[in-house]
Amino acid sequence: MNSHRRWTAAMIAVSMASLLVTACGTSSNGSGGGSQTKLQIWDFSAEQVNFHKDIAKQFTKEHPNITIEWRSITQNDYMQTLPLAFQSNQAPDMFYWNATGLSQLLDQKWIRPLNPSGTVAADFTKRWPDGSFLEGINVQDGKTYGFPFSENLYWGPGYMFLNKQVFQEAGLDVNNPPKTWTDLKNTCAQIKAKTKAQCIGAPTKGVDMQRPWFGLMGSVSTDEFFDYKTGKFDLTEAPQVKTFAFLQELKKLGYLAPGTNDKNFSRQQFAAGQSGIFFDGTWVPSVWASQGFSSDKYVVAPRVDPDEGRTGAAGRKYDGNKYWVSSQTKHPNEMWTFIQWMTDPNGYFVKQYYKSAFGTLAYVDNQKMVTDPALKQIMQIAAQPGYRVQLPVPLLKCPDIAKSKAYVNALAKNPDGEWAAMGEALTSGQSLATTGAAIVQQRQAALEEGLKQEAASGLKVSMDCYTFSDWDYTKDYTSDKYPN
Repeated sequence: MNSHRRWTAAMIAVSMASLLVTACGTSSNGSGGGSQTKLQIWDFSAEQVNFHKDIAKQFTKEHPNITIEWRSITQNDYMQTLPLAFQSNQAPDMFYWNATGLSQLLDQKWIRPLNPSGTVAADFTKRWPDGSFLEGINVQDGKTYGFPFSENLYWGPGYMFLNKQVFQEAGLDVNNPPKTWTDLKNTCAQIKAKTKAQCIGAPTKGVDMQRPWFGLMGSVSTDEFFDYKTGKFDLTEAPQVKTFAFLQELKKLGYLAPGTNDKNFSRQQFAAGQSGIFFDGTWVPSVWASQGFSSDKYVVAPRVDPDEGRTGAAGRKYDGNKYWVSSQTKHPNEMWTFIQWMTDPNGYFVKQYYKSAFGTLAYVDNQKMVTDPALKQIMQIAAQPGYRVQLPVPLLKCPDIAKSKAYVNALAKNPDGEWAAMGEALTSGQSLATTGAAIVQQRQAALEEGLKQEAASGLKVSMDCYTFSDWDYTKDYTSDKYPN
């Protein structure tokens, strides 16, 4: 093991020890008027640490017998620490997780229903738009396990951020952003010629490459690694290969910041005026605000389209269920009390969340609550017809998909394989069709074989459940298209 890997392993161990020392927070003491329950919540939102401390303080003020300890670590460490916590029976009471869905979380025995009784009343679910609670998405056998936290119209990747200072130095109008791939190259040429800044602060390390990728791919076909129109994993399909070739061209021309950088380095580079353009998502304004880089120093613009025009859109999915009640909690009633408080559309959590411009919530009137200028720009962009579209949902076509593990198991094989293939192609200059062939073949074979085995066991599933040939990439796949 080299020194870097030893250091990484040591840091994960330290994080693990720190998190687990008081995990599954359950304590009682005689102070005050009686016993006090401690709830632990984990996530990786480092920029929200002070916000969470404030939330914990206010909640305990209103519920004196319950305290909240909300902990955040870096995302990469979190993805390893949380599974270890469950393995050692030291998991928190509630945790953030969006890497896998309901089916796998249930299989892993990580979660329990939101309400100790298993069901939630209408006065809770009515906080969300109709259709927010679906069997197989956040409901299983009539029991509700999750709730949409982030909404899916404004929230997501695929926005272009322009540094005002860099654009001014380059003699460019920040309010007239590049709209096409050729425009982007011309803009970069001018930034490179007239400033000391890099043009695009593009992270290209591992999964962080999703930022420039989604900033381009979302206008070509679908920004998923699976194409619901054809029923195939699509990394090596023509639109993806063409888009990645353009990213390779940007690198060759010197328009991408040099080095294999992670998202944190690239975000800081942009905030310091060392790059003029950065692709990212709805969450990044709050990250920059926490670093002292305010929204009056940049402009948000739509992602750039291919020269022939937009032929695709970013996908809207039912993936806003991000906070889950741990199966290992010893205080489900107190946890349910906090969840109801947290999701009060007019409550303290919501008001402070929007005051800090952390993003857009699924159970709130965002038009009313958003005041941050950057978030307002994001909302205006995403509200344009065809900018973000509702993806087809196999579950709504084939209800037995709720019991199927085939797709989840296919994704579990070499989880970061697509990003590794992109990294290899960007470094070597090879076509993405070449470097991505193995991961596509592996996933497709696993999905098709898994569905065949499940069908043989009696489930009504097949590849047809994942194929929607009538879908237009630029339009919502509406509910009337599903069988009655």
